[in-house]
Amino acid sequence: MMLGLTLMTGRPSYPWWAVDAAYAADFVDNRYMRGGVAVDRATALIFTRSTPKLAQDSSGVWHSFNIDAPALTDRGLSLEPAATNRVPNAAMAGAVLGVVGGGGTLPTGWTAADFAIVEITATGSEAGLPFVELRLQHENSTGGSQFPRLGCAQAVAAGIGEHWTASCFYKKVAGAWPAITGAFLNVEEVGTTTAYATADRPDHLETRTRLAATWITSSPGTIGLDMRALMLNLSPGELLDVTLRIYAPQLAKEVAASSPIITSGTAATRAADAASLSLSGGTYSLALTFDDASTHSVEGQSGSYGLENSSANAIRQVIAS
Repeated sequence: MMLGLTLMTGRPSYPWWAVDAAYAADFVDNRYMRGGVAVDRATALIFTRSTPKLAQDSSGVWHSFNIDAPALTDRGLSLEPAATNRVPNAAMAGAVLGVVGGGGTLPTGWTAADFAIVEITATGSEAGLPFVELRLQHENSTGGSQFPRLGCAQAVAAGIGEHWTASCFYKKVAGAWPAITGAFLNVEEVGTTTAYATADRPDHLETRTRLAATWITSSPGTIGLDMRALMLNLSPGELLDVTLRIYAPQLAKEVAASSPIITSGTAATRAADAASLSLSGGTYSLALTFDDASTHSVEGQSGSYGLENSSANAIRQVIAS
């Protein structure tokens, strides 16, 4: 008599979701479950957004996502409200290599003041963001401080009591900063009075860094906002010679800097993300985990549950049990 023997190798396969879960969404690995069965994303998540958007992964690279495509990276799902970038030319279109005034040109609509020499040394894209690279030179031979500056938006209409945020990415390629730190990213609020919102320069910008300035407009009457993507403070007798990359300037009516909105000649709007979980029958407690390791619980949910699109952090996982 011969006996059959079946050999099993490896470990048994177990579902990735918790045993007591009735619904699970893993946005990092793009996998989903409903009612104890693995399902595709369209079954588990209803999602819409009427414009493309950018979302950043954990290495700092920005990725573009098409209309109605959820912004999924290794950080999770990025959800944001609508926002409009009022900087007309965040793509730096129109920049031409060379010394400005001697064959080189600034991006269309940009302005420069109080530099001796502005040279466009490179244009392109880095980590998914457009940039312009400039060599900026000046000597302050006056008896007081000077403020060389680059403007990227002028006379943006605003009303009193509004939240606005200006933001921009920077990287120093060569040279040295002025001795005085002071204002770096600057927005001037011009009405019947004048007010400023600034983000001061960090000590070092050898890696690409985003700076942001947020404030509530205070000038009475009609307000025009002028944004300077760069404003330096030069003390008397100081020499300036620095090469700087500037990426994706943004001026938006929002309480914090959102994902970059790239404009090419006029203001542009990123539509709101709208995401709803399709829960299976029953009433559940939801546990949400975010990319900063924070968590949030929601009790007594059933049917379709709309995720908040106001979080600054990507959602890594949702479990309903």
